[in-house]
Amino acid sequence: MEISVVHSAETVRFSLHGTMSFRDKDNFTPILDAVTDKVRRDVVVDLSQLDHVDSFGIGLLLLAHEQATGNNRSFTLLNPKGSVARVFELANLDAVLNLRKDVSPNAAPTPKPRGGIGYHMHPSKPGDDESCVSLSGRLVFAEHETFEEIIATLAQSTGKRVVLELSGLEFMDSAGLSMIMIAREEAEARGQSLLLRNVHGAVEQLLKLSALDFMLEG
Repeated sequence: MEISVVHSAETVRFSLHGTMSFRDKDNFTPILDAVTDKVRRDVVVDLSQLDHVDSFGIGLLLLAHEQATGNNRSFTLLNPKGSVARVFELANLDAVLNLRKDVSPNAAPTPKPRGGIGYHMHPSKPGDDESCVSLSGRLVFAEHETFEEIIATLAQSTGKRVVLELSGLEFMDSAGLSMIMIAREEAEARGQSLLLRNVHGAVEQLLKLSALDFMLEG
């Protein structure tokens, strides 16, 4: 595992890259030092580039959290993805650790990575019956992990509707279509409906050819 760090007046931010295991106990030392440093700064650990974490790596993160709590220090984990996010979910670590997405509610859509997918979560207000996310770019198989994370976030809502706003979506293949169908089934299992808003162009044509245009918002 590789670690990069950026310091500011109020925050020290670490970014983890690769695989985190027992062999990384020494590499992790700067993070443990940061949560006990006399200079009181918030400690943020970005996991977006971490591909895998084993039980020992989880133990290190829990240790850092414990030491930060003991020193009345803020310790936040950002953007767990893929297998790392699934490990956290299975272990119910979101009930212990401070996990969050590094996305401001009013942020612009994330940049599209070389033909990939960008997204923007719309902030919900108390009493809202829907949760909405805007997608842009191309929804293809290579983006399934990102799409799973988007849907997992929307699944936490209590509204009656989950809306995918697709005005910025330029292309979707059969794999993207399957992902949306799976998301629809999961929403219905929670008692919610999934609707597609502002669909156009090739994406709209694919939905109509697949007889799935009933999902379009009327």
